[in-house]
Amino acid sequence: MDAFWEYFSVLAPSVGLGLIFWLVMRSLFRADSGERNARAELEEREAQEWARSRRQERAEGAAPGPGDTGGTGAPGGSGAGDGGAGRPDVGGGRDDGPGTGPAAGP
Repeated sequence: MDAFWEYFSVLAPSVGLGLIFWLVMRSLFRADSGERNARAELEEREAQEWARSRRQERAEGAAPGPGDTGGTGAPGGSGAGDGGAGRPDVGGGRDDGPGTGPAAGP
């Protein structure tokens, strides 16, 4: 019986620390999961409130807000399908000079 208590006294601290570690990690994961669920519910409520206000604005015939572009959905857009040809930051219609295209040879 002395051997049992000897082994127990050696293993008990490790088992105890492992149990504490497991409990802490379990509580962290559960808290994270609960926070994600609460945030998803909040975002869903906010989305429903936003949709309700948009429907109410449209029903009242309100003027478009500052974020409404009235057509293309992209503020400052140069039109659909032009590949951004009128914008210098988009590669549509841009000429990089001689010798830079795929047909450039020696």
